[in-house]
Amino acid sequence: MNKFSHEEYKHILNSIKNNYEILDYRDITDETESFAIIRHDVEFSPSRALKIAKIDNDLEIKSSFFFQIRNNSYNSLSSETINVINEINDLGHYIGAHINTSNLSSRDSLESFVINDIETLSNYTELHVDRFSFHRPQSYQLRDYVNIDGFINAYDKKFFHYYENEKPKKLRVRYLADSTHKWKYGYPTETNHKKLQVVLHPYSWTENGFGNYENFKSVIDEKNKELVDSFNSECKNFPKELL
Repeated sequence: MNKFSHEEYKHILNSIKNNYEILDYRDITDETESFAIIRHDVEFSPSRALKIAKIDNDLEIKSSFFFQIRNNSYNSLSSETINVINEINDLGHYIGAHINTSNLSSRDSLESFVINDIETLSNYTELHVDRFSFHRPQSYQLRDYVNIDGFINAYDKKFFHYYENEKPKKLRVRYLADSTHKWKYGYPTETNHKKLQVVLHPYSWTENGFGNYENFKSVIDEKNKELVDSFNSECKNFPKELL
């Protein structure tokens, strides 16, 4: 089984499905004794996110897809990405805002910053976006378990256990992520913790699976093709030799 292939992805999900009840954030309370959350942070490729959404749907799993509106790799407000977002929503998945706070002026404005991103995504997609996750979160954003009325924070205490330095012997929730093309917090099929949040990045997963270098190269090739196709569709004078 190739690493980061769709086959491996299906294996991981089936293993989780066989050992946990997969729940949505909004169905979890302080009294929920066991659960698994499947979360997708969409960093570079909405088209790859749609492929993953279809796999989740085939396995009868409903998961959350978080899209950025402050991203240099894709435009969440473009017609193509909105179509992708709506197709993912139509599969029964949940749509959230992935909040990039690199341009945040001060901590005091965090709440309005988050709400603005959520409302912008909601307005353009015409969907009810009720959740958010932080992109490359700063320590205070995790430590404070940011609570904003009316919205679900994927790093809320019910879904995430923040700690500094040494890991506690007992975690409320086990957090596993495929960040940097590695499972540095543990592999999803090798844990028996009662509460689990699994965070995936759709750009990492392909039909045959790639290592880190090959995967980024393939993403760049795909993005180049998208750019060329966009130029061609928008410009009557686009040189056909470049297609």
